[in-house]
Amino acid sequence: MMQICRARCFVALMVIALGGTHLRAAYGEDESCRVLRHVTLPANVIGLPTTGAEVTSAMRRQDGGMAYCRVMGRIHPVDPAAQDIRFELNLPERWNGKALQYGGGTFDGYLGSANGLGRTAVGLKSQAPPLTRGYATFGSDSGHHHNYFPLPDAINTLNAKFARNAEMQQNFAGDALKKVHDVVVELIERRYGFAARRMYFIGGSTGGREALRVAQRYPDDYDGVLAAYAAWDLGELNLQFMRTAQALYAPGGFLGHAQTRLIARTVEERCDGQDGLRDGIISDPAGCDVRAETLRCSDGHIHRGCLSDAQVHTLETFATEERTSMPLSHDVESIPGYNVLAGANLGGELGLLHFPLQNPVIPLNSFGYVIGDDVTRNFLPVGHHFDARDFNTNTGGRWRDAVLKEAREIDSTDANLQPFLAHGGKLILVHGTTDAVIPTNSTVDYYQRLEAKLGVDVTKSFARLYLVPGLGHGCGRFNGGLDTIGTLDAWADRGIAPENLVVTDNHNGRTRPLCEWPTWPRYNGSGDVNSASSFTCVQPEQAPATLRASTE
Repeated sequence: MMQICRARCFVALMVIALGGTHLRAAYGEDESCRVLRHVTLPANVIGLPTTGAEVTSAMRRQDGGMAYCRVMGRIHPVDPAAQDIRFELNLPERWNGKALQYGGGTFDGYLGSANGLGRTAVGLKSQAPPLTRGYATFGSDSGHHHNYFPLPDAINTLNAKFARNAEMQQNFAGDALKKVHDVVVELIERRYGFAARRMYFIGGSTGGREALRVAQRYPDDYDGVLAAYAAWDLGELNLQFMRTAQALYAPGGFLGHAQTRLIARTVEERCDGQDGLRDGIISDPAGCDVRAETLRCSDGHIHRGCLSDAQVHTLETFATEERTSMPLSHDVESIPGYNVLAGANLGGELGLLHFPLQNPVIPLNSFGYVIGDDVTRNFLPVGHHFDARDFNTNTGGRWRDAVLKEAREIDSTDANLQPFLAHGGKLILVHGTTDAVIPTNSTVDYYQRLEAKLGVDVTKSFARLYLVPGLGHGCGRFNGGLDTIGTLDAWADRGIAPENLVVTDNHNGRTRPLCEWPTWPRYNGSGDVNSASSFTCVQPEQAPATLRASTE
């Protein structure tokens, strides 16, 4: 199933990057688009330094039953060596008076999630996308791109060379979000004659970091933010990538297909039924007590059906926190380990582990290594021939100051969301329990930081955290989706707080209750195993129900 999920995710990425949805679009002329053509904006309408912006095209389109104006544009940098920020804005003819900004992914670098006909992080695939529901939608490439003809522009998501330019790095860190927002506010007013009544932001992974960034840095600009599996503590995450890669590529430490399947099978056998149902989903990872040591071969060497000492060390490295000897930003000095002993599959949807190549330089080998290595070589002054597998992840070694500087510029670790709360902003955090790219408990960590900073009751008044069992990093055995913009909009615009939410498996339509953390969904012991009504959100200390086999 994970191989199928990877294939689907890759195909979807290719379609978005090549503009597949637009191949069916009908083109035409209308006054609403014409008024925006060739518009130029001076730098003084943008809240951060630029040399102005321009609309490069504005064309009427129709798709999904919605006529809209697709506006493409560029925001020009201060540094002549930096690239423009490319942005896309979709303006529906039947506007609901609200706007939605999309976050990016990995290193950004392409216009894909900005497409108003696309879906958002943890979105419900069977549901009409936000544009066709009347929202003006927009996003950007965050200020860098490179043409890899004939490869899709989306290949930029794995290329961090842009970070060698200071302005482009700052745009990726978050400056581009503000610049694009301000340009779009101006264009919306020119098109409709008045400003958006509500402004929202939704993103996952890097887009989740960006979502928290805007809530922290620009609280008065946004009314609601949804951050899915957010890379909010990117400095620590990149060190975790390097730390796990160093164990993985140490002599004898590699976990191949047989080993990752052994780990996943062992965990499933021991923990799957603890939620009252054997369906391949572990609903309460915290209650799954599997230890790496129990998989060790008796003599410590490699044998079929067990792990060597070096492989056990690798597994334990993935399962335990990464900790630095100093806080990187806002007192953050660690990131939790992955749920690899509670349902997260190391051979999962984004291919952390595949082929034991001697030189792990492609995503088909270790996604984590590729990203961590890319960051090390481009965000830090280590030189392009530096072997990142030798990097000191605990202190940064001679690069300590550079590590601290990079984290403080890129991270979205500030837990003081009082200004966002004072503005009336609402925050929804979502993370899958089987994420093998960004540890699930890192999002729990951020939410607990909010509670420590603002108080439990105050945090509850404007923020919610949901963990989705079986969901990984955008895919998973349970490919959970919900009405993201509808839920966020109802709370921010009409004061309807999220209650009794349901998450739908985009694979097959089965449903589960979306339980507010720390509760988790337990099967009631009877009823349709594919219906949320047969499950109850329970506290962690409650005992599991009687085991029943799934009828799927």
